[in-house]
Amino acid sequence: MGAREPVILIGLDGLGEGEIHDWVSPDHLSNLYKLRSGGNIINLKSTHPPWTPCAWPSFLSGRNPGKHGVFDFFTREAYDKRLIKRWDVDAPYLYEVTDRKDLTSITINYPVTHPASSIENGAIVPGYLAREDVSFHPEHLRDEYESEHGEYIIYPEYGADEDAVSEYVNVARHRRDMARFLDERYDWDLLAVQFQVTDSIFHDLDDHNEIRQVLEKVDEYIGDIIELARKDPTVFIASDHGMGDYEWTFYVNSWLAEHGYCETTTGDTQYFWQQKETLKGTDDETDESSPLETAIGTAANALSKVGLSPHHVHQGLSAVGLAKAVERILPEDALVVAQNQVVDHANSEAFQLYFNSLGVHLNVEGRDTNGQIPESEYEETRDELIAELEQVRDPDGELVFDEVLPREEVYEGKHLEDAPDIVFIPRDYQYDVSGSILDTFRRYPHKNHKPDGILLSNRELTCDDRAKIYDIAPTVAAALGIPVDTNTDGEVLLDGIDDIERADWDELAEGYGTAGSDTDMSDVEGRLADLGYME
Repeated sequence: MGAREPVILIGLDGLGEGEIHDWVSPDHLSNLYKLRSGGNIINLKSTHPPWTPCAWPSFLSGRNPGKHGVFDFFTREAYDKRLIKRWDVDAPYLYEVTDRKDLTSITINYPVTHPASSIENGAIVPGYLAREDVSFHPEHLRDEYESEHGEYIIYPEYGADEDAVSEYVNVARHRRDMARFLDERYDWDLLAVQFQVTDSIFHDLDDHNEIRQVLEKVDEYIGDIIELARKDPTVFIASDHGMGDYEWTFYVNSWLAEHGYCETTTGDTQYFWQQKETLKGTDDETDESSPLETAIGTAANALSKVGLSPHHVHQGLSAVGLAKAVERILPEDALVVAQNQVVDHANSEAFQLYFNSLGVHLNVEGRDTNGQIPESEYEETRDELIAELEQVRDPDGELVFDEVLPREEVYEGKHLEDAPDIVFIPRDYQYDVSGSILDTFRRYPHKNHKPDGILLSNRELTCDDRAKIYDIAPTVAAALGIPVDTNTDGEVLLDGIDDIERADWDELAEGYGTAGSDTDMSDVEGRLADLGYME
């Protein structure tokens, strides 16, 4: 072990204090209960947007998205998108710096860690956004683990009807079993384990009792992992964001089209639910549709050809008696079948490019491939659009956004130019902001991400009730006795640590990145679609 005590870092995706408050007790989530610092759960403010793909890189690097360059599940290549990978995160991760300081780390299931870095001391098991068959580091570990414990599963079967609780618990159990497996092989200084199912259950399950059952098993596994330490460990448990109630979906590209900023064209819809059975390898790869689906598609195409908008297409389906059939096929996506319009990016002035970025890109001459807005008019156009978006109200007459901001008021760093030009702060985070061309609003009560996650530790922390996700990496670095990054956006939260060394992590971990590849990520896109991230 290193000079200090070993450190255990448990990541719990999507847990906010509001959703688990009543269960943090000796009777239910007993390990979380024992770890509450000063008797309280500390609120941990996430990145903006509070989404998994940009939050966990900030968690592991201590840097805001303007510095590490990830703002969504996707990165931009002109007007096209592709799923992000480790090399898209322009910042060193905590475990890579730990490796360069000759300490040993075990990293299990953290998102956006694929392909795994080639560290010398320790092991990496990639997590969310990796393919199910992703390679571990070192490569032999996967075969060795699976020969003892069976197939290692990253993703649950979302929407499992027969026994959803068992499905999620089985996925979580593998994290615990992998920690035990690697503990037998490495004398570790840092053991970092992430549980993704703590987010997935809120997207997938409606039954509070089932959600509690899964969380109780995760809590049990957390206790098992803490017991692996050979001496008194420093323990941190943190989430990347919270979870709570949403009421509406606002289709911003539809709004932009109505207000003359966005052009649309007929094309293939950007929904992956249509392919998900193929992507999971569970169908016979035929392209046969049911008679009902064929009828819906034929009717939608006929209505769109006479110039009807997607909203009016849906009304047209109602007139011919097919709208209810659409709702029976996909209750949560009743309008999707009626969609056959997409954004014509090259001929638009503004659009939401990413699926979940909570922001609008402007299409600027000299900067973008087919820029439509003269550079000299950029500021004026952006100010005008911000002013209009600030006044958008939902069908109940409520303002949609608490704030609509220029990107430089939200992010800072060398990747500022990669951020959306305009950034949304939804009112009380009750609104999804979708890029699909559908009706402008859809009432859609469901659970989704909130900006406040949680932080617990068995050590005294310097914050009373609020910290930032950027604080995790520098705090863990200080606990390990390795340098704190001079480029961090966070602070060391541990009380009683003197003489904190600081260094530039870019220099310490030079060469940490991995080369790009053309790895097929389609199955991952299908799994994101299952959770509703592709609207």
